[in-house]
Amino acid sequence: MPKTSMSIMEMGRMLGLSKTEAYWLVKKKFFTTVIVGKRMRVLIDSFESWYTNQSHYTKVEMNEGGIGDGIHSQTEE
Repeated sequence: MPKTSMSIMEMGRMLGLSKTEAYWLVKKKFFTTVIVGKRMRVLIDSFESWYTNQSHYTKVEMNEGGIGDGIHSQTEE
């Protein structure tokens, strides 16, 4: 069964964001979240749809330890 959601921290690592920045995106309701137990999860389909339609953030390359090694956002001109 494919994974349908990810943690806020997973989403943040994917974009190279700090915990505060990741939760800021959640607060802005850019994508759908659900509560599972006591934890908030981001629905992957919703995240991917948002990601496709925005241009500010880019996904970072992840190394084996799951740590991003690139710049996470593009500067606006």
